[in-house]
Amino acid sequence: MSNQSLLKTDGYQVLFNLTHLEHTKDYLDAIFEFRLDPQLANVSVKSPQTFISIKDLQELIAYFENHITRLQNNPDSQSEPFVTWELGFQVQALSGEIRSPQDGEFDILFMVNVGQGNGEVGSTYVGGESAVTLENIQRFISSVRTALDWGRERLEK
Repeated sequence: MSNQSLLKTDGYQVLFNLTHLEHTKDYLDAIFEFRLDPQLANVSVKSPQTFISIKDLQELIAYFENHITRLQNNPDSQSEPFVTWELGFQVQALSGEIRSPQDGEFDILFMVNVGQGNGEVGSTYVGGESAVTLENIQRFISSVRTALDWGRERLEK
């Protein structure tokens, strides 16, 4: 069974297509899709099929929650880039403003690994930087938690 988690920003969306694997409880099958807002351009790119560890998804949730906490004290705070072990994507949470637990925004840089070019020297990343509202980041966190909970419940049966 697949789950989708959507990170919606002002200028783009990132869709996490996550599929639980029968043979492991530590990893999910994943495809990451970057879509520009259609008002800007008609651009959509997907990563090759890859894996992402449950631990990386848990750390991604903590990464965003910690960034929000830091922004409450310092609106100029920027987090170090977050990169998964499998290199499926890179994300960096940047400066912003948190006015209340439900109201605020910050800039976010998101890059999806679309594979290796002809030289096979390194990976090519496509992405963008835009503002994300606190409401949208919390929706994304909640949807990732739901995907993780569903996988845990499935394995306990």
